[in-house]
Amino acid sequence: IMKKRYLIPTIVFLLFLCLIALLNINVSTRQGTDYKVSRTTIPLYLKVLNFYNRHYNYKWLAKQITGHLDTKEDKILRLFHWTHETIKSKPKSLPIMDSHPWDVYVRGYGVIDNYHDLFSTLCNYIGTDAFFTVYTNDHDHDIMLSFVRIKRGWVALDPYRGIYFRNHTGGLATIEEIDEQDWHIVKLSQTDISKAYFEQYFDENLPNIIEEIGSGF
Repeated sequence: IMKKRYLIPTIVFLLFLCLIALLNINVSTRQGTDYKVSRTTIPLYLKVLNFYNRHYNYKWLAKQITGHLDTKEDKILRLFHWTHETIKSKPKSLPIMDSHPWDVYVRGYGVIDNYHDLFSTLCNYIGTDAFFTVYTNDHDHDIMLSFVRIKRGWVALDPYRGIYFRNHTGGLATIEEIDEQDWHIVKLSQTDISKAYFEQYFDENLPNIIEEIGSGF
């Protein structure tokens, strides 16, 4: 009877020791600086804590920005406006950093993909599918767009340049409507970018994007 009495506490204690040993295993984490990736070794428990720290911070930030709004579409547009207005372009004197989207918010500045990474991540945290993709056209400039799912389909937005697209009725233009030429540009700030800037991208890429989204989501 005495042996059975101590058996369970002993097993629990041994499992606890195993857990401590496991959480102290060294793992690597990566960070890019000016397109050079470095690896840092940290304990597993610290990597887990950092993950949950970012996770709950994303939830808090998304709620702070959109908590007063009711519809997903309104929340998406609010996140879009917020990202464009809050994150600043990287000063020339500072390095290009590539780590987690949360770090973009903490720094307050970034390059083009940082805007899209933070915006699409926050869209995920309001329960909306989102991703971003990049394309270099024949004029040697990168076009990066975030694609976000609303009730009517997927819409495209550029939080870096503050540009998105509406259809003839004034609603957000879905990628199918853009493919059918039912779209025009809406700009949050003064820019020389015109509709022609995106036309080649849409003509060459939208059919593939529509097909990939249809099979992957």
